[in-house]
Amino acid sequence: MAYDETLVVRVRQTLSEMGGADEISMMGGLCFMRGGNMACGVSGERLMVRLGNEAAAKAAKAEDVALLQIGGGRIARAFVTVDPASIADPSSLAAWVSRGVNFADRLPPKNR
Repeated sequence: MAYDETLVVRVRQTLSEMGGADEISMMGGLCFMRGGNMACGVSGERLMVRLGNEAAAKAAKAEDVALLQIGGGRIARAFVTVDPASIADPSSLAAWVSRGVNFADRLPPKNR
């Protein structure tokens, strides 16, 4: 699946203000990694954010947020996707990216 380059640029800019992130293509999109752990990414036109199972379940109750669906109809319960309209302004995008960064930064670093 292709991803929205404009959203990728916006996420990169937002992450640069938070200390940056490594990039890797996976999960059908472009993922942003902190310490080897995925924080967020872009798939299609939607922002993917890693929140952990409990926080993702709570966030997915909002109309503009859904648990991430992966191949075969499976659900990645620790991840959500956010509708493009909900991250149109920079502060909303930054809030979601920050949530993913905060989660990833609490995980033990992975050596790759």
